[in-house]
Amino acid sequence: MTSPRLYGPFQLNEKGLDSNLQSKSPGVYALGTTKNNLFIVRYVGRADADLKSGLKPHISGPYAQFKFTYALSPRDAFLKQCELYHDYVGLDNKRHPSPPRGVDLVCPRCQVTGGSDRVLRTSR
Repeated sequence: MTSPRLYGPFQLNEKGLDSNLQSKSPGVYALGTTKNNLFIVRYVGRADADLKSGLKPHISGPYAQFKFTYALSPRDAFLKQCELYHDYVGLDNKRHPSPPRGVDLVCPRCQVTGGSDRVLRTSR
């Protein structure tokens, strides 16, 4: 699996979410800021049911912008999140992504079953 193409960056506020996201779609996101025309990813996450709802709690957090892509299912969202997690070094994420509840999946890049404290990440 290749790393997903992310759309954005957009401002991480109510207007940014409402203007750029549809409701009730699973997906993955990257949070960070733009510096010298380069988006610096600091956190990757996913929403298994509704990307807009999954991003809302981050509005009052330390990140100014977001990028995103939709997923076909919670399974697809987990796989995309794993790819992003391994693509970026120095993330604020301290734990490897966990699979959705009730789904038996392993990371396609490192074979971790999810939730590990594994902090070693590789960059492509």
